[in-house]
Amino acid sequence: MRMRKTAMDAARRCVLCAAVGLGLLGVCAIAHSQEATQSWPSRPVKLLVPFAAGGGTDVVARLLGAALEPVLGQPIIVENRIGAQGAVGAAVVAKAPPDGYMVLVGSIGTQAVNQYLYKSLPYDPVKDFAPVTVLTKTNTVLTVSANSPYKSLAELIQYAKANPDKINYAVPAVGDAGHLAFEQLKFDAKIPAVAIPYNSVPAAITDVIGGRVDFVVTAVVAQNELIKAGKLRPLAVTGAERSPALPDVPTIAESGFPGFEASSWSGLFMPAGTPPAIVAKLSAAVDTVYHQPAFVAQMKSRGFELANLPPREFADFVAAQRVKWSKVIRDANITAAN
Repeated sequence: MRMRKTAMDAARRCVLCAAVGLGLLGVCAIAHSQEATQSWPSRPVKLLVPFAAGGGTDVVARLLGAALEPVLGQPIIVENRIGAQGAVGAAVVAKAPPDGYMVLVGSIGTQAVNQYLYKSLPYDPVKDFAPVTVLTKTNTVLTVSANSPYKSLAELIQYAKANPDKINYAVPAVGDAGHLAFEQLKFDAKIPAVAIPYNSVPAAITDVIGGRVDFVVTAVVAQNELIKAGKLRPLAVTGAERSPALPDVPTIAESGFPGFEASSWSGLFMPAGTPPAIVAKLSAAVDTVYHQPAFVAQMKSRGFELANLPPREFADFVAAQRVKWSKVIRDANITAAN
């Protein structure tokens, strides 16, 4: 009996030692995690852009990255991973370690639209990301050729209704911000118009200028130089307010559709599970940059409209965008092939 009791006591001591050891490991792990959070960033941070170099999202990322470096005290590396309307790059960030060193420069497409356009995505835009902050809101503008007979949005709509399906419009990318903006207007105003798909914004704009298609709705920054050159005539912008780049061009709301608003946007997202303190640090760093007059002037000179929200408010904004655009996509029966 005594030998059995001794053996049981020894076993209990082993279990107790193991439990203490595991507890110490847990405490060490927590301490290490807290230290990593407090010291973030201690090495370069990567901003992953899921679109091609030179596009609007890429330009925003590179300007922001350069401005963030002195604020965060670490190099900011911008990397482009293109494919599938941003899905390839978004999936890379979704699967990255949640340590704050891989950040998605996402968009209305990657985070609020693509899930309703495609049958499947290699990531979950809701579950796989921690929203950090919105970066820009970008007006889109409806333009016609400088030689077009339409001088206002009202004239174009009037002609379209009097001549059903004789008006057509270019769609540079199915489900992009400009496409959805017009589909919303088309539904609200009951405009009979035929969509003509294109492979790129430049190709679509070229055909509008040449009169081969009646109009296009795409980002102000993509059309502004051609508007200034007198090759395109802007009829209305889609945002809630007039574009600073086109102050004389009315909004669609001012053109007879009160309450109409449709803007593109970009923002930062970290992998789900990233410590909230790191998310808050990056959001605060962006806020610091957005209070620098030189950075603000640099962005506005390129036609970007700056926006900034703390993480919780940004998450609510993205959720509201999903509700809004899922309805437009459903009502217009828009789909895209994987």
